[in-house]
Amino acid sequence: MRISLNTGRQDTGRAGGCHSRGTVASRRTHMPLRLPGFFLRTRDDGATHSEAAHIPGGRSVRDLVFGANDGLVAAFAVVSGVHGGDVSTHIILLAGIAELLGGTIAMGLGAFLASKSEREYILSERAREEYEVEQFPHEERREVRSIFEQKGYRGQALDTIVEHVTADPKFWVDTMMTEELGLSAAPTTAPLRSGLVVALAYAVGAAFPVLPYAWSLSVDRAFALSIALTLTALFGVGAAKTKMTGRPWLRSGFESVLVGAIAAAATFFAGRLVAGAI
Repeated sequence: MRISLNTGRQDTGRAGGCHSRGTVASRRTHMPLRLPGFFLRTRDDGATHSEAAHIPGGRSVRDLVFGANDGLVAAFAVVSGVHGGDVSTHIILLAGIAELLGGTIAMGLGAFLASKSEREYILSERAREEYEVEQFPHEERREVRSIFEQKGYRGQALDTIVEHVTADPKFWVDTMMTEELGLSAAPTTAPLRSGLVVALAYAVGAAFPVLPYAWSLSVDRAFALSIALTLTALFGVGAAKTKMTGRPWLRSGFESVLVGAIAAAATFFAGRLVAGAI
């Protein structure tokens, strides 16, 4: 957003030369000030508030993508490792289901606790900033000035920004959260939703490598189909990551395939070694 600073009256001048000098003076004194747009936004009532940077598509999209990716890689590695031990289809299916259930619970609870801890931390830091703004406004105002001085603002431009930020206590605290602490102005994640989304995505992802062993197929055919399904799904999830990362989708897709293939190959050969040693 732009705020125009008018630091003096325009001298229209009484002659052509004076008019020219007045125009130059006007341009110098009527300077546009660009406030940092990544955290300023004007509401309908004219006030401003913070707008924390967020992942395109929301936090749930991120949880879906990374939950599915973890489920695919982990289950594929387990299935490949057990298959490398030269066992029956039923044993591989049992191991895959055990991994799917255990991983789903672990990942869901982990995401829930991580989001809950993040939320509690942000709220505690915000409460501290609110207390400091209320009890020590002069010190906090100096901190605001120091923050924007480090960004290169000087003189009246700096005074205007400090006045703008400290005019609204809520916006003041929002600014301290984002600029001083590098945190979101307020929690953006519901812990329960995050845990459920990650758990569901993990379970769906883990089902791809395991599902072929539930069908009436030989071990080798089930393994080949498991590889095909898993690598295809990994490519799709890797390409979907670019919604958050902004990277080329083809490259990201192949990187996910490579990671899954390496993990599966490592566990496959480890299973072969263990089976040979028993």
